[in-house]
Amino acid sequence: MKYVAHSPQPATPSHPAPVSPGPGEDPPARAAERMRHRRRDRLQMLGMVLTSYAVDTLLLWVLAAVGVIEPLVVWAYAGAGLSVCALFYVLLSSPWCERQSEQYLVVPQMLAHALINLAFIAWVPQVGGLMLMLLFVIFAFGSLRMSLRSVLLGSLLIAALVGVVIAHVGDRLALPVSGWEARAATGLWFALVLARSALLGLYASDLRALLAKRNAQLAATSEKLEQLAHRDGLTGALNRRSMLRLLDDERERMQRSGQAFGVAMLDIDHFKQVNDRHGHSVGDEVLRHFTIKVAAEMRGTDRLGRYGGEEFLLVLTAATDLGTATAAVDRMRTAVARKDWDEVAFGLDITFSAGVAVCRDGDTTEQLIGRADRALYRAKREGRNCVRSA
Repeated sequence: MKYVAHSPQPATPSHPAPVSPGPGEDPPARAAERMRHRRRDRLQMLGMVLTSYAVDTLLLWVLAAVGVIEPLVVWAYAGAGLSVCALFYVLLSSPWCERQSEQYLVVPQMLAHALINLAFIAWVPQVGGLMLMLLFVIFAFGSLRMSLRSVLLGSLLIAALVGVVIAHVGDRLALPVSGWEARAATGLWFALVLARSALLGLYASDLRALLAKRNAQLAATSEKLEQLAHRDGLTGALNRRSMLRLLDDERERMQRSGQAFGVAMLDIDHFKQVNDRHGHSVGDEVLRHFTIKVAAEMRGTDRLGRYGGEEFLLVLTAATDLGTATAAVDRMRTAVARKDWDEVAFGLDITFSAGVAVCRDGDTTEQLIGRADRALYRAKREGRNCVRSA
């Protein structure tokens, strides 16, 4: 948020939404929650694999019913799939999995499921063409979490194994098309392979959308943290550390360009009485309204920061002499004094005193602020609601 002349920005809310864990929150509890989320994601993917095995088993039952394969093949395939899924359920649920660099065990799962299919291709090559299609589904599952290196290595390994199996079964590898029932079952198998591939594509799209959403949330959180690091949480003005850094930058710029700049220390008059009479909540509103009003009178290159309490530091980058700087600050003082403060609290009148100084060659930041501070105290001694220079 930048405060620029003739374009005042609303102040930051007094209770901004938390963007980082507070001191009372328990880091182990957050770590445990992240672990539960990862475990849930792993088991969700395993559930999808188990569902795919169930679909394949039903299709094999159809082939067994029309006499293409023996029922024993169906039972063996279902048992192999269920056993591998049970093994990975134990592994993916265990704390051991959390200690692995690849916590989803994608490559081991993909290889295990591919080996099951290759073994059944070698056993019942008359449906080998159909079983080969399942390798595409297996790789589609794996690609959801695999790195490019894993994809390439896994592809080469499984391609080599497929070559070995095809060489072993020779011309016995076939599609079941000997009768209309077998052809219908083959068509159904092919259709369901395509459907699963499409569903995996949709699932991958959802994952990308979720990742994009989390990245956007992370960017928003980073932006809020950046604002908290440089802005005062109550008023939205720059904080003291940022203003001191800005002054150092302006001094370096002056050394390069030779163009001086001004600073002003602003102090809200009798602010303690506002808190005593109206309460601290009204005092907070005064600080916010004061910041917005001063910002509305600033030039585009000026910067306002909260120096501490009811004291503000103003950097006037375009003010090269005391007369220009003093006139600019006095314009702000007049605008604040004329503001209708009844909208904050009935009968409230707010003014401020200011001390102005212009940076000189050889000035340190402390010397420049010190001169503005001494001018501010002179303004207070001389009746307040005025601007003095040093």
